[in-house]
Amino acid sequence: MRRVAALASLSVAAPVSAEVYRCVQPDGVVQYTDRGCASLEASQPLVASNPGALTGLLQHAESGVRQVLPWLGGLSLGQLVLLTYAFMSLVCFVAYWRDKRFAVAGAQRTPESRLHLYELLGGWPGGLMAQRLIRHKSRKVAYQVKFWLIVAVHLGLLGFWVLH
Repeated sequence: MRRVAALASLSVAAPVSAEVYRCVQPDGVVQYTDRGCASLEASQPLVASNPGALTGLLQHAESGVRQVLPWLGGLSLGQLVLLTYAFMSLVCFVAYWRDKRFAVAGAQRTPESRLHLYELLGGWPGGLMAQRLIRHKSRKVAYQVKFWLIVAVHLGLLGFWVLH
């Protein structure tokens, strides 16, 4: 009963947001990161109001996929999606495990926004397994609300993809 009352008293949760920075290294390599660039001048977040920056990010991702596809031996799109979910689930599970270990030791923790980013990139099954197996982040209501919103988005997109 208390849990229902606590859930009912929650206001609308703030959307999960992680800024992505486009950093050009001195050797010309472009790197996208959530931590910002080494120099303050180069550290500019990509925002939705700048469609050119988003287009550049998508073009960079597409060129990366083109370079990796020959190595994947002609996998179908469905197989590629499953492979992405498996890989990101492993990454997310390890991030949860590491965060739990650091929490017990009193060391610097992994930011929740980074855990949510891993979940959003397809690692939510690994996050769910970590919540159940190592009992980490399973009681914090605000975290669970964001986690299940990410799961709902993924399941909705997968359902839309399968039905169309």
